Amino acid sequence: MMKNSIIIFMLMTFVISCNQKEKKESAVAKEVIKKSVDSLSRDAKDLISNTTEVKEEKKIERNLDTLPPKKIIRTIKEYQKSINDFSKKNINGLITITDVEGVTPISQEEFIFYYGLTYSDESNQALHDGITTKVLDNAIEDNGMVFFLYADMAQFVDGEYAESYHSYIETVVSNNKKKFCAIYKYLSKESQRILTSLYLEVCKGIERTEEDY
Repeated sequence: MMKNSIIIFMLMTFVISCNQKEKKESAVAKEVIKKSVDSLSRDAKDLISNTTEVKEEKKIERNLDTLPPKKIIRTIKEYQKSINDFSKKNINGLITITDVEGVTPISQEEFIFYYGLTYSDESNQALHDGITTKVLDNAIEDNGMVFFLYADMAQFVDGEYAESYHSYIETVVSNNKKKFCAIYKYLSKESQRILTSLYLEVCKGIERTEEDY
């Protein structure tokens, strides 16, 4: 009788031990599965996030490539007024992007007036220099339409200004390569012709020769 009791006790102990071991192993297995699921979930979220970012970047590039710049139409008197307004605002440092767009020449007639400021008194020379600085700064930073307007100035710049322009446009474009490649097709035919070698090098990887500079 005693032997049977001992055997029964040992069997019960063994069963209980096995159950506890199974529970412990089950808990460990559940924890491993949970960590695996959490890891997969994080990886999936990262993949979705990265995919979304890539799609957004491509969307921006497509928009950049398909949206033509707004066409500006104004008279020479309106341009001269913009120059005058710029002069007054510049004293107090209240120049806006719209002001800079308003004084960036968009025609031969406007360019002649703008460049003619250098041939008068010192105050007009300072005004010309102030306009040039603002245009360049905003073209480099691609603010508003200034980058496009500055690139399209290639069609009518001449004289000493043309020499400095072709040096500056290199810097402006090097800071906005993707934008330049996107808006090139919207430039005037003459601006495209003048900037062809720069476009081919920046956008197509075709190096320029000495004759192209």
